[in-house]
Amino acid sequence: MSATIVSLPDQSTARIPKVNFLTKENGLLSWLLTGDHKRIAILYLISITFFFFIGGALAGLIRLELLTPQADLMATDTYNKVFTMHGVIMIFFFLVPSVPATLGNFLIPIMIGAKDLALPRINLLSWYLYMAGGMLALYTMMTGGVDTGWTFTTPLSTHYVNTNVLTTGLAVFVAGFSSIFTGLNFIVTIHKMRCPGMTWFRMPLFVWAHYAASILMVLGTPVLAIAIVLVALERTIGIGIFDPTKGGDPLLFQHLFWFYSHPAVYIMILPGMGVISETVSTFSRKRVFGYTAVAFSSVAIAVFGFFVWAHHMFIMGISNYSMLVFSLLTMLVAVPSAIKIFNWTFTLYKGSITFETPMLYTFGFMGCLPSADLRACFSGPQAVTFI
Repeated sequence: MSATIVSLPDQSTARIPKVNFLTKENGLLSWLLTGDHKRIAILYLISITFFFFIGGALAGLIRLELLTPQADLMATDTYNKVFTMHGVIMIFFFLVPSVPATLGNFLIPIMIGAKDLALPRINLLSWYLYMAGGMLALYTMMTGGVDTGWTFTTPLSTHYVNTNVLTTGLAVFVAGFSSIFTGLNFIVTIHKMRCPGMTWFRMPLFVWAHYAASILMVLGTPVLAIAIVLVALERTIGIGIFDPTKGGDPLLFQHLFWFYSHPAVYIMILPGMGVISETVSTFSRKRVFGYTAVAFSSVAIAVFGFFVWAHHMFIMGISNYSMLVFSLLTMLVAVPSAIKIFNWTFTLYKGSITFETPMLYTFGFMGCLPSADLRACFSGPQAVTFI
């Protein structure tokens, strides 16, 4: 009786298809209806990059026009529209959502040991709201644009221009809800979905930075939404909130607008600081010096950021006393940033540093951040002195 020899395939060379978040499902619909935080991060990455190129193209037109004193490339009114649309797109559709919506969406659940964000459908909705706001902004640009400046300053935006103020305001309003939902999702996820053993002071500093930025998104963005709604109501039905002839106050709009738009600076920079904390630790092969101080400095920046908005209004007619107070508060907000710089520097001390590309960018960031803080600090006292 002869035995039959069966040859088995070589398991070492057999190709086993790898399944990941990119290959798990196929087709456009699987992306448009996805609840996977990593796929949504990539959707954000593609769309934010698209708006970045549009805003960058508008910036290129601005620089070309400014090559000469004359209006060679575009008329004065057109220049104002290009300048405004550049600001609207770059602030609300690139800078504010860029790091939180991409790196934050992708990495926060992974870093805290969660399977996904706490509210995956809300996460997808936030991307759709972002795209809806972006399409409204593009529609505004293609139908004549708006020339109020990206700050929508009253009474210019309510009484003196006939361009597309309402559709631009609606675009920012819709995109603002995308930011609110993203921040809310991060806060709930960080509070409720950390894996066992992931205590607050074991979280990566990248997560701390996004937590602080999320506080700003959730608390600051509704104020901007209210200000835009009031501009629309005054422009359409003349309710007189900002019109001094009807008992309103034009400065009220600026207080509302800058109450959001200064913290928006920290929505942009705090996630970047979180990235730097991780790269400094990684490429010096050391735990970040003073972990607790760096973590709390992120929260301190978020809190102090709500108390310095009026340094944008020193030439708007506010009192000298107000300018003095806000100048001192502006100096105070630089302290948490200085804590980060010192702790990053001490992390590098006696570290085994490798000068790879991320580390080179980190050195550049560490050089730029103190100069930006100094400029913010001394803008206030100088304004008080000269006024």
